[in-house]
Amino acid sequence: MNADLMSVIGEIQHRADAEGIRDTFLAAIGRYGFHRFIISGLPDSGMDVRPFVLLSGWPQEWYERYTDRGYVHHDPVALHCFATAMPFDWSDAPYDRASQAMAGRVMDEARDFGMDQGFCVPVHMEGGMQGVVSLVGETGHLDQKSRLELHMLALYAHGRLRYLGEAAEAGRERAITRREAEILKWAAGGRTAAEIAEITGLTARTINQHCENAQRRLGTSNRLHTVVEAIRRRLITL
Repeated sequence: MNADLMSVIGEIQHRADAEGIRDTFLAAIGRYGFHRFIISGLPDSGMDVRPFVLLSGWPQEWYERYTDRGYVHHDPVALHCFATAMPFDWSDAPYDRASQAMAGRVMDEARDFGMDQGFCVPVHMEGGMQGVVSLVGETGHLDQKSRLELHMLALYAHGRLRYLGEAAEAGRERAITRREAEILKWAAGGRTAAEIAEITGLTARTINQHCENAQRRLGTSNRLHTVVEAIRRRLITL
C-alpha cells in the first residue's frame, strides 16, 4: 500500500461526519479519474433504497429519479453486486436489452447524465447484507494496482460511514413498544391504517399515532423508512 493511499485511509478513519468523508473520498477518487460516486447498502426486492444510502455524490436530479422510480431493482450494476465479491467495470455487468428493457432504460438515462462508464466495488457484510461503492468515470486506464487501491479505499469509506451511522443510532432510543411492532408488521405487509384498525380493533387515528411514535423513536423520516429500519434492527420480522 503506497503512502498516499495510507494517508487517505487514515484521514477517512478520523473523519467524524459524512461531509468530511465526502470531501476526502471525492479528492481521492479524482486522482484515478473518477468524479462522481454513491456509497450505499442494497435493499431486498421491492424495498426503497433511500434508507440504505450512506453517501451520494450523484447529481441530485439523477439521484431523485433513480430512487423515486426504484431503479436499484433494475440496475444491472447494482444487481451484479449480488453475484460477485470482486470489483468490476460497469460494462461487465450482464443484462439482455431484449428481455430486460428496464435495465437498458436505467443505463440509457444514466448516460444522459454523463454516467456511462464506471467502476463498482461490491461490499458483502454480516448477515448476508449487501452494499456497493460505485464510481463514475472511465476505467480503461486503470491497471491492477489502481484497481486494488480503489477496492481498499472503497471498503474503508463504506465501513467508516456504516460505523458513523451505527454510532448515531446508539444515541437514539432504540426500543419500540409491542403494539408499535405489531402495527409496523401489518404495515410491512401492505395493510393500510384503516385495515390495521379493523384487524386490531383500534381506530385509524390511533394506528397513525402509533406509527408516528415508532418513527420518532427510530429517527426515521416516514412510515416506509420506519418499517425498513424496524426490519433492519430485527425489531419486527416478516
